[in-house]
Parts: sequence; structure tokens; C-alpha cells
Amino acid sequence: MAKDRAQNKIGQKLKELRLAHGYTQSEVAMAADIKQQTYSAYESGKRIPSPVPIYKIANYYGISADDLLKLCLELDDNIYYEATPPTVAGVEMEDYLSFCNDSKYGSLTAEQKEMLYYFGKLDKSGRKDMIDYASYKLGRKLKGNRQ
Repeated sequence: MAKDRAQNKIGQKLKELRLAHGYTQSEVAMAADIKQQTYSAYESGKRIPSPVPIYKIANYYGISADDLLKLCLELDDNIYYEATPPTVAGVEMEDYLSFCNDSKYGSLTAEQKEMLYYFGKLDKSGRKDMIDYASYKLGRKLKGNRQ
């Protein structure tokens, strides 16, 4: 029974990661060097990925395999586990997933969510720079279309 919950949790987190980044199952499967059907079985909870695909999938998302697995664990807060704390990348990924899964952003594309997430992390000056840059790029593109 615990194995079934673990499979479902891993599958759920793999699907969340994939959707948050706007990838297809085929793209992630290719990065993990596995068949798309195998990856689909991971997401559906029919199979648990072995260490090599876990490592490759985590690497594809720019996090450690350890951080990927920590996203999938259900730990009892009353028990002390001798494990290293999540890395900054792992904490950032959890924050990013929470942001992308927020229902108020449901109508946005994965790319729009990513831009909004990182834009929100900037200070006032950084946000102004990004707006100026986007305006510049858009103006440049419009000028190029007029010629």
C-alpha cells in the first residue's frame, strides 16, 4: 500500500514538473533516454523510475536527483530524518511549482507563467529594466516588420 502511494506521488510530481515547464512526455522521455510509454507509466503511477532515469530527469529540470525525490516524499514531521536539507535549487523548484500550479494563473501558458514568476523575483529596478528591454525588443521587431 505504501508503495502504491509512493508511485502515485512520484508520478504526480513528475507530471507537475513537466506541465510547469511546458514540456511534452516525449521531450522528457527523450532527455531521460527512455520510451515515451515508459515515462507515461511513471506519471500514471504504474511504474517507479529507476535511479538512472531519475537522475536524467532531475538534470533536465536543473535540480539534483535528491531534490527531485524530496519533492515526492511524504515525511512524518514528528520523526527526525538524518537527511541533508534541500538545496537552494530544490527549494526554488518547489516554489516555482507552487506558483505554476496556482489556479489564478490557469489561463496563462507555461512560458507566461515562467516569465511572471521570475519577473516577481526582481526588485523594482530589475522590473523596470525588464519592461524597458521588452519595449525595446517589441519596438525593434515592429520597425523590422514595417520595412
